[in-house]
Amino acid sequence: MTATDELYYLPVTELSELIAERRLAPSELMSAVIARAEEVNPKLNALVAQRFEAATREAAAADNEPSRGVLHGIPITLKDLAYETPDLPSTYGSRAFAGYEPGFETVVGQRLRAAGTIAIGRTNSPEFGLTNTCESAQFGPTSNPWRPEHTPGGSSGGAGAAVAAGIAPLAAANDGGGSCRVPASSCGVVGLKPSRGRVPWAPTSYEYWAGFATNGPIARTVEDVALLLDAMSGPVVGEPYGLPAPSESFLTASRRRPGPLRIAFSCTPPKPHDRLNAEVKQTFLAAVANFEALGHTVTEIDHGLDGIFDSFIRVIAANTALSVTQTVPLGSLNLLEPNTLGLAQRGWGLSAMDYCEAINHLRTTAALSMARWTEDFDVLLTPTLTDLPPLTGQMPSYDGDLDACYLHMLGHNAFTYPFNVTGQPALSIPCGWSTSGLPIGLQIIGGMGQEARVLALAAAYEEAHPWAARKPPL
Repeated sequence: MTATDELYYLPVTELSELIAERRLAPSELMSAVIARAEEVNPKLNALVAQRFEAATREAAAADNEPSRGVLHGIPITLKDLAYETPDLPSTYGSRAFAGYEPGFETVVGQRLRAAGTIAIGRTNSPEFGLTNTCESAQFGPTSNPWRPEHTPGGSSGGAGAAVAAGIAPLAAANDGGGSCRVPASSCGVVGLKPSRGRVPWAPTSYEYWAGFATNGPIARTVEDVALLLDAMSGPVVGEPYGLPAPSESFLTASRRRPGPLRIAFSCTPPKPHDRLNAEVKQTFLAAVANFEALGHTVTEIDHGLDGIFDSFIRVIAANTALSVTQTVPLGSLNLLEPNTLGLAQRGWGLSAMDYCEAINHLRTTAALSMARWTEDFDVLLTPTLTDLPPLTGQMPSYDGDLDACYLHMLGHNAFTYPFNVTGQPALSIPCGWSTSGLPIGLQIIGGMGQEARVLALAAAYEEAHPWAARKPPL
């Protein structure tokens, strides 16, 4: 049998085969994962709540149960934002929700459990997922497994760090402006923002942030991301955004090597953002050349996504104001962090016309951008981030100038949040490491509903550049 110290870094596709062939028991895998979590989580603060005893019992039961499928007995983490379940507290990264225990389970949570996954705990998130680092007053910051003084990104920073560190092979996360892709890039793993409507929020809501936010998977390999997407995705009654059902599983699609594709690329940040780290640019352009070497046609284009920052902030501010108004008692507003309260205050000051104007501007820009390149190209490549993961505490916090704060913050993930607006699938995959040892990610964007193509291309690139074999020096 595989040595225990290797189990927590094996791909889920391999773990699944070992379990199916009875060469590995779910209880053995769970023991290795929990031991790893107990070893490295004190250094990282990736898990902020755990259910190790319950997970151990469930894994022991899974040893003798009929298989539920390819995810039978596979450990998973749940982000502390959505993914409510009765036996884990949900704080949404906020002191205002400390100790909250939901009495229900989300649809996606039910699907993951039915597929055979076993939750080991919750991963850290900034308050309400509103920043692109992972520093909350509720639980403190999460460290990057590659360089502990740096952030793992956000808002799914605990999820990205947990996967990179071998705490769990899979992480259920979500993405409203880059929150699956930013940590994936920062931690050297794979993160996917699915198409709008692919993965439901029910029953807590049927859309978040005007449809910009979605649940999504993080894992160490493209195939593992595809496996998790298969378990998470599918419509629910009342879903406002319908997508055609895929003709085959996403795992099967990820194993098909695409024929020659017309690939567009851009490393020009959408205005008003203008910074791009030289090492990130150099690594990205080298990766673009690799796609050409794989037989694809590669062309630089204008992405057409300039000028959406102001409208994006209006929509996020209005939705933050709504969430705070509906869920946080007036007497607890003092528990909110400056960024959250700053966004809520901006949202409370917006009129209905302000909000409609912002939505219409974003929808129009998104439609024009998609028309600009999806008619002539199959996918678009960009850097995932404009810079290397910053030091913890380096990203500015709201101090009275909300626009300046978020202009700087969103400048870091200027390439990710536009595709929350368009609703297209976007995946971050490692494309190299900096001279200082920090991961650098490449973003692959497909047409609406075309996760299969994105996954297939990403898997082909991963096969030629197997970054998953590289492990952080913990």
